[in-house]
Amino acid sequence: MKKTKKFTILIDPGHGGQDPGSIGHKGLKEKEINLKIAIQLKKLLDSNKLFNAILTRNNDSYLSLKKRRNFLKYQHVSLLLSIHVDSSSKQYVSGISIWIVSNSRMHREINNFIKNNKEKIHFSKNIENIFKNSKNDIYFKKTILDLQFNNFQTMEINLSNYMFEEFKKVLKVHKIRLNYASLGILSSINTPSMLIETGFITNFEEEKKLRTVSYQKKVANAIYVSLKNYFQNKSNLLTNIE
Repeated sequence: MKKTKKFTILIDPGHGGQDPGSIGHKGLKEKEINLKIAIQLKKLLDSNKLFNAILTRNNDSYLSLKKRRNFLKYQHVSLLLSIHVDSSSKQYVSGISIWIVSNSRMHREINNFIKNNKEKIHFSKNIENIFKNSKNDIYFKKTILDLQFNNFQTMEINLSNYMFEEFKKVLKVHKIRLNYASLGILSSINTPSMLIETGFITNFEEEKKLRTVSYQKKVANAIYVSLKNYFQNKSNLLTNIE
């Protein structure tokens, strides 16, 4: 009997410590909600043998972007999920949204890595072997990393469709399409990464909801179900190929 492949999900609750993130009209701090939703999500993932869930922080501590990204450099991570709460100068704006890295930012990261090979990054075995056999061929290395990025982006787009389906069942969605941004937390070249804005803390109704354990659980459960459905299908495909 074949052992089920575990998928490692790195959950990054945004902000923390001296960095509160956005603050609502009633004083609710983004850092607190990010952590509560992340902990709920980890519990759900840990209950499923398909997943290995890791938190970048499990308390009110501050982590620099470099420390957050170091989790990705040295571990086999199947997906980074960064949990945040949105804000707007327009109080009526509300709803969940999903973000992935822009093409321009990722191509810049790939080019920087190619120029500076001193940076230690943990790649898959296949890519490590290709790099060892092509030490001096920077154009070939760039081609490989570009192809990997295309694969990651396809995964992120497909997974976002699962997420939107689950969010629409229980929550309000701000934009039913992916957003692209030049965000440092999403720009690691060896890991697919997504950022979820779980609501607008500057919207009076949504700030009220974000305070409640029931809403936090709804958000965490919608993310969990979408991850379970996506990775279960992926696991079945891998088993059939083998």
